[in-house]
Amino acid sequence: MPIGGTNGLPTTDGNGLLRGIYIAGTGMLAESLRQDVVANNLANATTTGYKRTASTSEPFAAALLRNMAMPGQPEVGTANFGVQPGRLDVIDTQGALRSTGNQLDLALVGDGWFTVQTPDGVRYTRDGSFGLSSDGTLTTKEGYAVLGEKGPVKLAQTGDVGIAQDGTITQNGTSPGKLRITALAPDSLAKEGANYMNGTATGTGKASVRQAFLEGSSVNVVSEMVELIRVMRSFEANQKAVQAQDENLAQAISKVGVV
Repeated sequence: MPIGGTNGLPTTDGNGLLRGIYIAGTGMLAESLRQDVVANNLANATTTGYKRTASTSEPFAAALLRNMAMPGQPEVGTANFGVQPGRLDVIDTQGALRSTGNQLDLALVGDGWFTVQTPDGVRYTRDGSFGLSSDGTLTTKEGYAVLGEKGPVKLAQTGDVGIAQDGTITQNGTSPGKLRITALAPDSLAKEGANYMNGTATGTGKASVRQAFLEGSSVNVVSEMVELIRVMRSFEANQKAVQAQDENLAQAISKVGVV
C-alpha cells in the first residue's frame, strides 16, 4: 500500500526501499559538499593568512507519514530522510610565521584581524602583505585601505617604517597612527573571497603584530588529504547503497503480483 510523506517525499510501508534511496542520496550530497570544502582548503595550503574551513552535517527534518489510501486511519509514524549540509565553520587557528624582510609585511599572533576598508564595507583579514598606494595609504594587495584607529593609515613615501607589537606605527620620528586590530565573534566568521572575512566585531583584538613576517595558511596538507580519502570512501559507500536498493526495487516491481 503506498504511503505519501510530507514535502512530496515518497516511501513504502514494506521494506522501505525508496526511503533508503533518499537517505543514501542525502549522504552523497553532504559528502559532495564536504569534498568541495576539503579541495578548497588544499588549494589554499600556501595562501597567506588563510583559515581552513570545516563543513558540518545535521539530520534532515523528519516527515510525518499518513496512510493516503484509507482516510481516517492513524499516522504511520515519522521517517528520517538522512542528513543535510549544516554550517561552514572557519577554524581560526594560528598559522606558522615566516620572515620576509619586508617592513610592510605584517603578521598577527593571537586573537585578532587586520581591519580593511573595501567597496562592500569594512572587512577583516589575516593576510598582512601590505603595500603603499601613490598617495601613501597603506593598502592590501587588492588596493584596499588598511584601517588604523583613526581611519586609513597614511605613510610617507620615504623613510623606514617601524611597527610595534601593539600596532603603533612610527616613521621619520613621528607616529602616523596605530593599526586597528579587531576581535571577531568566532561563530560569526564568514568568508567573502580574496581572503577577506566578515563577522561581528567584539572589540579590540589581543593579537600582537610581527613586522617583516607573514602568517602562513592554517591548512595541514596531510590531514586534509586523509579527510579527502575518507570523504571519497563515504561517498562511494552511499553510492553503492543507492545502486543496491535501486536493483532491489526493480526486482520488487517486476516480481510482485506474479503468480
